[in-house]
Amino acid sequence: MPPPETDELRVGVLMLPGQVPLDLVGPLQVLHVAQRLAGDIKVCYFGPRESLDWLGPLSLSGIAPLPDALEPRHLLVVPGQYRRGIDSRLQPTCVAWLRRHAAAAETVMGICSGSLLMAEAGLLDGRRCTTHHTLLPRLRELAPGARVQGDCIFIEDGRCLTSAGISTGIDTMLHWLTRRLGHRLALAVAREMVLYLRRSGHEPQLGSWLEGRNHVDERIHRLQDALCARLKERWSLSGMAEVAVMSERHLRRRFVAVAGMSPGDYLTRLRLQLARQLMEETPWSLARIAAEVGLGDDRQLRRAWKRFAADSPQAWRRRLASPA
Repeated sequence: MPPPETDELRVGVLMLPGQVPLDLVGPLQVLHVAQRLAGDIKVCYFGPRESLDWLGPLSLSGIAPLPDALEPRHLLVVPGQYRRGIDSRLQPTCVAWLRRHAAAAETVMGICSGSLLMAEAGLLDGRRCTTHHTLLPRLRELAPGARVQGDCIFIEDGRCLTSAGISTGIDTMLHWLTRRLGHRLALAVAREMVLYLRRSGHEPQLGSWLEGRNHVDERIHRLQDALCARLKERWSLSGMAEVAVMSERHLRRRFVAVAGMSPGDYLTRLRLQLARQLMEETPWSLARIAAEVGLGDDRQLRRAWKRFAADSPQAWRRRLASPA
């Protein structure tokens, strides 16, 4: 049943015990800021319990009971709840409720592990979807008919929106807000929340900024920080070794051992990540972008791109601009 024709957006939030704080707070802060700025969003909270033990001594109260009949909603939000463990006695109740009443929502949004609950309710069959990268195998088990993707931070397929969480729930809610109330309001909300960049959903969950950083070698971290901060510079192996305070030979071996790639490949991946960001956010030519990220010219950009991607920069940009 579609929501009634009204200027007011109606949002329902399924409140479940065991939620990760940012799964819940981030997206709802987006809604409340939009509500304050636009004044035409009504948010209702309901769940199997009137209050929730949330974070240490803190608790949430005033939650309405699960409605026997859900009024039509523009959005139904399912925050993450598997990561901390929902009460096993409540899980079947919540799955059954979602299976019966999700049709009353124009869009159902699963944040982080909330996608798993949507999968159990049969909402993701035949759809593209995602969740936190550590939970992707579980999502595939629960929704064998879905097309589970781990190379993005959120996906919209039909009436279902799923996100990787935790902070990506904010990006997902801003995306929905943009689609419903326009870019100007979403931008005002992002500015109010002091968000530097509203991501599009195309970014991988573990992008190049985090790739190769899962180690404890302080010298390699120092070099990686310097590379991130000075991408435009012409780096040589000797210059990198000087920052890391080790010999070139030792740097090559140590960098591969802790980061899983050579220093040169790491630098190229960072530059390509920034190039993608600029291709999405600006109308700049490939030549200007290549110069901005330290790859020289557009021919060098294409050559580096070909090493790490199956398509071309032009094809990637066209796909980004396509409504499909």
